[in-house]
Amino acid sequence: MRNGTPDRRTTALLVAAFLLTIAGVCPAQYTPYGNAPSSFGNLRFIVDVAAVPTIEGGSTVEISYSVTYDELSFVRHDGRYRAGFEVMAVLYDRDGRQVAGDTWPRAVLLDSYDDTNSRKLAAREVLRVGVPEGRYRLKVELRSLDSRSAGYVERNIDVTPLEDGQLLLGTVEFERAETDEASGDTVFVANPSRQYGQENPHVRVAVPVYGEEGVSYRLDVKVETVGGETVLAMSDSLSQDAWLSRQQQEFSVLDLEVGDYILRAIAHPPAGGSVEAEARFRVLTSPRSWGEDFGKMLTQVSYVARRGDLDELESASEDEREAAWERFWKKYDPSPDTEVNEFREEFLRRLGYANTRFRTILEGWQTDMGRIYIQYGEPDDVESQPSGAQPYALEVWYYYGEHTRYLFMDRHGFGDYVLVETSRI
Repeated sequence: MRNGTPDRRTTALLVAAFLLTIAGVCPAQYTPYGNAPSSFGNLRFIVDVAAVPTIEGGSTVEISYSVTYDELSFVRHDGRYRAGFEVMAVLYDRDGRQVAGDTWPRAVLLDSYDDTNSRKLAAREVLRVGVPEGRYRLKVELRSLDSRSAGYVERNIDVTPLEDGQLLLGTVEFERAETDEASGDTVFVANPSRQYGQENPHVRVAVPVYGEEGVSYRLDVKVETVGGETVLAMSDSLSQDAWLSRQQQEFSVLDLEVGDYILRAIAHPPAGGSVEAEARFRVLTSPRSWGEDFGKMLTQVSYVARRGDLDELESASEDEREAAWERFWKKYDPSPDTEVNEFREEFLRRLGYANTRFRTILEGWQTDMGRIYIQYGEPDDVESQPSGAQPYALEVWYYYGEHTRYLFMDRHGFGDYVLVETSRI
């Protein structure tokens, strides 16, 4: 070892020790790198959950789900397109016993085939299940009735009574701005996908607040990175004008980088304490992350593009670059007949996640973890081993479809993992 950096022999010993560890000498920790807030499984949907009071004095678990049409399986039905699915929500107590739940069969019927592939349109609904006070584990499963696709989400939730002078928050609702064709005015419509960007940068959220009429409070609304950094903060002094009020807040995503964000609403009633609600949303495109530096853009896209395509981009004059980029994205688009270029969206999503999750003294996309993530997406499995049993923290990413395993080492103890081994599995 020289200057605190492990030599090849030390690295080999550490690798061998780690592989023995994950083979069973001692248990390793599994850490998912998901796209939260979407579900696990091969049918992706979004769920927000809140325990809210009823005006009669009871409590209800409010389950808000949204699934975009491109995730559903549509079949021809009487000259139209039909997707059948069912939503199941089950609440378990501390001992794992089912205490409440139900199944809701649902169907979507569309006239247009293009709509069946839309990421802007979605089936969405708020389901409610009455339960007594207590702590529960909630499982929400959405299953297609026309295919084997299914996904699920699990959440812990506390159901508590609403005391005098206190407040509770419901599930946050997202909207996007668009132009009304008839009047030309800007109107806000539901945005169930919670995706924003340069084409639709204006966000409006509604925060449901439950409490006695006349209670005054301060409502803070923050936008945070998934790493917990606050990048936008707003605050209002408000008063309840009804048992349920929906407090709205607007902002733009043009000053945010590409990536996933948490919107956190915090109400501070005069009786003390605070209550929170949070929801996630995604920024797909942003002038802060993409489009400012042509050389940087070429380097970033080189992770997923062929050399010939990069040469074509690089040789384009400044006036030709926009058209060259359009040809590039179209060439890689897996479904060019739809309104969405899935390749471009997924690349920008991975770029944003890498910049948020793997940033060190380098930008996230410049790190080894960021590069591998942009190339291959979320690992199928992650094995983490903290320092202690060996001098350095280690992490292995498994990509079973690629039959490849990547071993990263935190050489300096500051979370700046570097790739030390790539092997076949």
